[in-house]
Amino acid sequence: MSEVARIIISVQLMILSIIIILSWMYALPIIFIPRFHTVSNILTFNVCLVSFLCSLHWTIYYILYSFYPTVMNKCTLSCTVVPYFQTMVNCLVIYALIMITINRFFLVIYPNKPLFKRERWSIISSIVQWIISIILPLPYFTLSSKVNIHYSNNPDHFF
Repeated sequence: MSEVARIIISVQLMILSIIIILSWMYALPIIFIPRFHTVSNILTFNVCLVSFLCSLHWTIYYILYSFYPTVMNKCTLSCTVVPYFQTMVNCLVIYALIMITINRFFLVIYPNKPLFKRERWSIISSIVQWIISIILPLPYFTLSSKVNIHYSNNPDHFF
């Protein structure tokens, strides 16, 4: 690996490590201080959690593929599991932000509805977001299989 590539990967790993630390620094008061147990903070905790998981996944991915490339190349399971988790963690972050937007939209459009002001609503929204993010990349398990192509010099042999 070239020196420039090592520097870029090191910077990426430092940024991901900072995101991991900051997401937990922001999430811990939401967990342990009861006055922060509000609807908006439950959604914020969800964003912190998925940011942590996404950063952790990409940190492990960059370490394995940059410094230990033979580990992942030997495993045939990595052809299906790694793309699944890449899609899942990226969807988790995107859908968590979308879920906050949808909840804020409902609070503005329907200010008198008590349903959108309850903690139960934010928890259900987060659960739906997690279910969609887990189900959406499932086709990777069926569609990502290795294809072996055998080449033949025989002109009558097409496949």
